[in-house]
Amino acid sequence: MIERYSRQTMIQQIGIEGHEKINKASVLVVGAGGLGSPALTYLAAAGVGKLGIVDSDTVVISNLNRQFLHSSDDIGRLKTESAKEKLSRLNNEIKIDIYSEILNDSNAKNILSDYEIILGAVDSFETRFVINRTCVLLGIPYIDGGINSFSGCVMFSYPPYTPCLKCIFPEKNENKKPASVLGTTAGIIGTIEANIALLHLLGLPNPIENKLLVYDGLRVSLDHIDIKQNDECPVCSKP
Repeated sequence: MIERYSRQTMIQQIGIEGHEKINKASVLVVGAGGLGSPALTYLAAAGVGKLGIVDSDTVVISNLNRQFLHSSDDIGRLKTESAKEKLSRLNNEIKIDIYSEILNDSNAKNILSDYEIILGAVDSFETRFVINRTCVLLGIPYIDGGINSFSGCVMFSYPPYTPCLKCIFPEKNENKKPASVLGTTAGIIGTIEANIALLHLLGLPNPIENKLLVYDGLRVSLDHIDIKQNDECPVCSKP
């Protein structure tokens, strides 16, 4: 088992002890698409002991420029089933649970409560706010990722230590048109989400705590914008 992770355990900040932390961890990824594909792949490869995947969608051909957990043969299949199949081939030593349903206020608490950190890999602010509310309620850290064209952002939410998503994005700002997405943008943002999750699980310093990480693919740059909790936030402010 350890041989699989030998290059990882050679890292000074990880070692065998760090690997055991990763292996005992449970991470839920909401969304098995453009962001979910890299996030899930690298969490599975790192040996996260229990992965959960939430997605109600089926694979369509327009997904395939960026959602590499799926292929042409998977068109019409549930993304959760397609993703679990590929990830199980990659690492058959981990447990993978799937939830082929729309995440909403009725089921979110029951699903999220089984995991110690949540990754958002969705394109709907409505779903992101459901995740955010539930994570604040349960006291679970939430890593949110968003992408559009050549750009993307990542935020780590864990009140009261950080703002929640609603503090920084108070409005839904939904766009009815499908987002324009370059596959590499999704790959970079999803990978950063996985990296932040692993840093948290290992107990290492979090470089985006109280920061909004912004990626610009045209400049190939990463910027950190200071953010703070909104004292009047309806989700995470104290009564």
